Amino acid sequence: MTLLGASIQSILAEEFARRPENPRARVLAAVEELVTGFGLQAVELFLDGIFLYPGVVDRALLDEVARLQQRLAFAVTAHLPYAWVDLSAANELTRRASVDAVVTAVKLSATIDVTSFALHATGPFGNEVAPGVAHPEQSLWVQLMLGGMDRSFTDLRDRVPGAPLAVETMEGFPFEWQAALVERHELGVCCDVAHLVVRGTDPVDFVGRWLPRIRQLHIHGVREQALGVNLKQRTDHRALGGPGELVDTDGLLRLLAARDFHGPVILENLSRADLEQSVRNLRQSARAAEPPD
Repeated sequence: MTLLGASIQSILAEEFARRPENPRARVLAAVEELVTGFGLQAVELFLDGIFLYPGVVDRALLDEVARLQQRLAFAVTAHLPYAWVDLSAANELTRRASVDAVVTAVKLSATIDVTSFALHATGPFGNEVAPGVAHPEQSLWVQLMLGGMDRSFTDLRDRVPGAPLAVETMEGFPFEWQAALVERHELGVCCDVAHLVVRGTDPVDFVGRWLPRIRQLHIHGVREQALGVNLKQRTDHRALGGPGELVDTDGLLRLLAARDFHGPVILENLSRADLEQSVRNLRQSARAAEPPD
């Protein structure tokens, strides 16, 4: 059975700044609320906190999460650092520092039973360089990025060989450009459904092709806005479901059920209100996807 879950950021992204007191307790309370309050089976941790809030997210706090996991029996996924991190950097100083950040995050969370680590293979520059390029061979920048990515995957396999790394599908940098590297380094895939929709890629088709490597899915709402004549923009990380929703949650959950996928589907919202709507709609789709008795 597919596990339904949410990122800890779905609560903390909005509330952390407004309630800064007792931040360590807030993190643990958010984890527990997602499991006991929202009734979810999986929680995704935000490991950028190790570097952005080093006085809060440290080994001791992650050990507390491990004890919560043992007590409440929920699955854990973890989003590896991506803020000011770029594993595809051709600048070796930047690339090696980015690998160090990822390795540090994996090792600090060693006491937690992590189902999979979501990994951004590119930094923000990947989203900037890709839209104007039809084929990677046309761009020197893209070739340099793929070379940096290849070296980073090699380093990660050497330094954290047992880590269940899952390369995430991004809205800017086409996954197919890095697919050969993912396969050669025997990495998993984190299918971000909304990122694919923003790119105009059919997520049901993608999941059907990549499911043997998919370790987890991210899901959030996507809306399309008209900016002018013949000009539209899609935005993600919205509440899932409702008028104008572009993500086919029902079709996706039916496919996962038919293919007997047992991994986590993680909601990535940025406010409590969006999470509440998203949980209702995701749970409704999951019930509809269940085979009849």
